[in-house]
Amino acid sequence: MRKPVHGAFAGLAALVAGGTAMAKEGSGGMPQLDYHLFAPQLVWLAIAFVALYLVMSRLAVPAIADTLAKRQAKIQGDLDAAEKANEETRALVAAYEKRLADAREEARRLTREQGEADGAVATARFNALHDRLAKQIDEAEKRIARQRDDVMAGLEHMASDIGRDVYAKLAGLPADQGALAGKITAAIKGDGR
Repeated sequence: MRKPVHGAFAGLAALVAGGTAMAKEGSGGMPQLDYHLFAPQLVWLAIAFVALYLVMSRLAVPAIADTLAKRQAKIQGDLDAAEKANEETRALVAAYEKRLADAREEARRLTREQGEADGAVATARFNALHDRLAKQIDEAEKRIARQRDDVMAGLEHMASDIGRDVYAKLAGLPADQGALAGKITAAIKGDGR
């Protein structure tokens, strides 16, 4: 007596047992399991394989190969376009950096020229100021000299008046105007006579 098979194996065992029983009886079972029908099944398998092979080799594979070739061409085109854009970008960056360096150099040149121009203007202003101050100093010295001469003339006249009054009081006589003027002039000039 057989032991009962449990679970999932029970259904499979029943199927195999039933299939072999049906194959032995010759009544409709699964033809794949009927070993008498293996040869025609193998022929039909070969015919189906050849037909499928021909369909695949004539229609599907060329279409797939064409799609892959187009895809590769598109990828290569995109890579070429990206490389070209990259080269153009590098060229633009190099041109930008050159223009920036030129602009900096131009700014330095303009700054230097402006500094020289400002220096020249400052020198011209300094020279003009120097000339104006020198002229004012000369005028002031002349004015001081005139004032000194006026003061000295006033001192000489005042000394003459004082000397005449002192001589007249001391001597009791009027002083000789010419001799007194000579003595005062000599005293002012530093002769000391």
